[in-house]
Amino acid sequence: MKKEISLVFDIDDTLYSQMEPLLTACEFSLGHKLPDPELFYQIFGKRSAEMFLFSESGQVSIHESRIYRIENTMKDLGIPFTREQAEIFQARYKENQSHLHVSEVLSQMLDECEAAGVKMGVITNGPFAHQVQKFHTLGLDKWFTEERLLVSAGVGVAKPDVRIFRMAEEKWGMKPECTYMIGDSLENDIAGAKKAGWKTIWMNHHRYPLPQGMEAPDHIAYTEEELRNIVSERA
Repeated sequence: MKKEISLVFDIDDTLYSQMEPLLTACEFSLGHKLPDPELFYQIFGKRSAEMFLFSESGQVSIHESRIYRIENTMKDLGIPFTREQAEIFQARYKENQSHLHVSEVLSQMLDECEAAGVKMGVITNGPFAHQVQKFHTLGLDKWFTEERLLVSAGVGVAKPDVRIFRMAEEKWGMKPECTYMIGDSLENDIAGAKKAGWKTIWMNHHRYPLPQGMEAPDHIAYTEEELRNIVSERA
């Protein structure tokens, strides 16, 4: 490694692809293929972000927030969808999430960083028990102890709030100017980390355009191979 850096990762759609387990659960509940999977994914992401705020504040239960997000997504798409189908979707999605794994490319990247002594951590928004379970299902405990995991519901503050990035700095001994936040969310991961004075790598699997007027991330990775190269070149 060329110089001292620190790496902090998001989990969902960063250390694994969220599209496949989500899409297969939806098509299972529908009984047929979606006409536009990418549009479905975009809308589901927006609805998830909305419902996260309600569940995090305790206004609705976690389960109900998950039912609402798929019901509202299908409503936005103009696809008839019943409460029963929403329950089937959620059950299948939960089942799919029990079989998640980190790809070979990312496993190799994490192995290389660990071998080089790079400081690493994970910051994720979501329910505490659910995100911790996902952390272990993915096998992230090979590279990170639970002390290297910050879950929004566990610490009482969520990305993009600068306070959660400051917690990471203090807890893990990281310097903001040498720390890279790697995540898929422009608002939560990239904008939040920028406000904290961190460097950023946008994991842009879906090749979304950068919204007009938004500060660009330091680097953009469209594939896992590109992410590995970016990390290797700068670490």
